[in-house]
Amino acid sequence: MVYLYIALMVIALIGIIWCQKKQKTNPNAQAFAFVFLVLILVGAGGMLYETGIFGGDREMDKIISNEVRYAKARSQVLADYIGKTYPGQKAIIITEANVNQSPISKASLDTMAAALTAAGINVVATEALNIPESSPENPVPLEVALTAKVYNDIFNKYKDANLYIVMSQLPFVGTELQKLACWKMDPQKSRIILVNGEVFNLKGAIATGHIGAAAAMKTGPEAYDPEKTAPKETQAAFDTRYILVTPQNVKEVAEKNKDIFAK
Repeated sequence: MVYLYIALMVIALIGIIWCQKKQKTNPNAQAFAFVFLVLILVGAGGMLYETGIFGGDREMDKIISNEVRYAKARSQVLADYIGKTYPGQKAIIITEANVNQSPISKASLDTMAAALTAAGINVVATEALNIPESSPENPVPLEVALTAKVYNDIFNKYKDANLYIVMSQLPFVGTELQKLACWKMDPQKSRIILVNGEVFNLKGAIATGHIGAAAAMKTGPEAYDPEKTAPKETQAAFDTRYILVTPQNVKEVAEKNKDIFAK
């Protein structure tokens, strides 16, 4: 796009030079010169906008917009699967703290909530993780702050829910991950849907049905590429970056994708 603005400026400059030569013989030359001057200003303004000099970050806007498309596709595909597999069940959506501060997370949440409702799922509540705030003097890393208690408080609050739609990362620390109350639930009645999180150590939980579905990031040559434009079609966008893992296909996914799960 920058090159287009440069070309516009060059053409307009040539036009002004032509008008200077013709202004004695062509009474409209001065008016044309003004038009060409406006085109130069438009080209200059467009170039400054594209390069972010006007106070914005054009490249960052493109990256965020692209990530939003991927996030919305992930939510839509998972919601469609949930609606077909667990029709009419009660769901709790669990989000990261301060979700409204991230346009990507917010778009993913809004798409999930709307798509679940459209699919006939009864969304009872949306709960943000209550992670204790740390002080600037003594910051606590997220992997430490994200404990089992943060999730268990929500699981215990909504014990009669059938689906816990987790849109954040489960605890990073293995001992905390093992303490989650969801592993003691009857997988025939209640299960986790993992929208945005690492599945490396969760093969067993998926196989037993404690995790009813997960969007796993592709690995190897098809791994995350922030420069790859998301396809416009929802399923194509999902398939570009993710794999839908379920209790029914987890063994096959593990065989075809050696790096997704722990050995």
